[in-house]
Amino acid sequence: MINIKERPYVLLLLTAITLFIAFTISKIAHLDFLDKMMFSVPLPILIWIIPLFLIFLWLLYLLAKRFLYSTTLSWIHILMTVSTTILIVIFLFIGIAQGQSGSDIYTQTSSTNRQDLIGNATQILFLIFVCGQITYLANVILGLFKKSSGQISA
Repeated sequence: MINIKERPYVLLLLTAITLFIAFTISKIAHLDFLDKMMFSVPLPILIWIIPLFLIFLWLLYLLAKRFLYSTTLSWIHILMTVSTTILIVIFLFIGIAQGQSGSDIYTQTSSTNRQDLIGNATQILFLIFVCGQITYLANVILGLFKKSSGQISA
């Protein structure tokens, strides 16, 4: 059985698998995205980059788990990463689904305001996501310093 308390990075793999399945089944992977971009990345590519990035982070945890400084920092990183990833995907789905509906003037004005709100929220979530990645980097660097200072004094 997988012990998530000792290995919180398993949540990254579970989230990636869930997103792969959801994107494969969902309409979001089959919509026409020719004119839509997010962070200068075309949305069809971004949709598949997200789970691949989570798998990459999971592999990094497997490789660097002996160098990690703190399980608490790992939990902070993983919770920030998984929660912001899921919220970004939800905002992308809401924004795309909203853009596919309605064509009257009221709907376009309301849709424009909603798109601005979704875009701003996504940018804030992306900043939180980047802060989470800095937490992982700090965890590894502190762990390396702890290991190297322990070897020097021994």
